[in-house]
Amino acid sequence: MNMFVSSAAVAAAAPAIAKARTEPPLAIDNEAILARVEQIVGSLRTCYIHEGWKIDEQSATLTLDYFRRQVHGPAFKDEDEDTAALYQAQQFLSSHGQSLDWVHDGNPIGMICGGARHSERANMTIDTELLALEEKIFELDESANEHAEEIYRLQEAWVGELHRLENLRWTEGVHSTAKERWEAVKAMPESKEHARLVKLTDPYAVERDELIKRMWTIPARTPEGRRSKLLVLLACVMRGGWTDTDKDADWDIEMARKLMIEFVGGAPAKDLGDQFA
Repeated sequence: MNMFVSSAAVAAAAPAIAKARTEPPLAIDNEAILARVEQIVGSLRTCYIHEGWKIDEQSATLTLDYFRRQVHGPAFKDEDEDTAALYQAQQFLSSHGQSLDWVHDGNPIGMICGGARHSERANMTIDTELLALEEKIFELDESANEHAEEIYRLQEAWVGELHRLENLRWTEGVHSTAKERWEAVKAMPESKEHARLVKLTDPYAVERDELIKRMWTIPARTPEGRRSKLLVLLACVMRGGWTDTDKDADWDIEMARKLMIEFVGGAPAKDLGDQFA
């Protein structure tokens, strides 16, 4: 039977070559391999994986046939036929997320590390920078909008006065230049306070926008990272109706947001769905 090319074997390739001349090759325990493959196929056929899961039955049958022939025969007619059948079996195991190290050698390290890779802990550590940026962006956004309502109120006041002065030309025949009208508006207490608050909050907005640009250069590799970027997009970039709950949002926004949340995936997608429900 052809040997599996496992990740452990690749990592140990150099020292293995040095020892090849002095140590006999390890015996292949075909019966143990077959038992592990039968356990894998049996579990994939009968255990709950997720909604809609279905094993590739044709490939599973061919894989079992291959390893059973290694134990019980009949032998393959030549090396090429054996290699082709082995490749098909490896493809089945790989496509169904199984560890070739464990199948061939009974080595569980690949399964242990594979499980850790998809764990909640891994999600937290892989996209750590995105999560840190999310927290900082929302802090800056809060500071940038601390006086938003007052800024809008003051702006309406001085803009309204500017329009009033412009309209005096037509309603009462009072003539003034654009510069004179603007100087009069700038002298208003509302205009001065508006300028002060804008100057106070603008640095936070500028820093926030720079961090958003930086965040968008970092690919999200986990559902948690995608959740982080989506929340920043909705709340700090798109704003408006994009943060309304489903019952209050426009239909097109609700549909687009639900699709975005679907693309987030995993537990974070459910949390986002609940947040906007």
